[in-house]
Amino acid sequence: MAMSQETEQLVRRAFDAWNRDDLEAQLAMLHPEFEYVTSGLFPGLAPIYRGHAGYKDFWRDFKQVWESLRIEIDDLREVGDEQYVALLTFEARSRDGLTVRRQFGNVLSGRDGLAVRVEAFGSWAEALEVVGLRE
Repeated sequence: MAMSQETEQLVRRAFDAWNRDDLEAQLAMLHPEFEYVTSGLFPGLAPIYRGHAGYKDFWRDFKQVWESLRIEIDDLREVGDEQYVALLTFEARSRDGLTVRRQFGNVLSGRDGLAVRVEAFGSWAEALEVVGLRE
């Protein structure tokens, strides 16, 4: 399926806002009923964060561990009606100097031109499997 250019740009703008530490820009792209489902890889995070208030909690909980972090989009594919899989690379340095670089995936769902659900997975293969694809 060909992804609409508008939707692709929304996803790219969202990750750009993340990398710029622009929480307000991210919130503007989230539906009021937004849900973020964490991968379970990072300790101290709730399994699900709901709504704008929940996303602010996720942002605070996740960002406090890292001195710097960046997420790059390696591949972005439309997999259904307003549903996408993003194959990503996470690069970060913790406040105690640990450097992390790993691949992970997100399955993103939209409604009304906004993100309504993002589910994180610890690998590209897991994210692709959920939507019926392979690497």
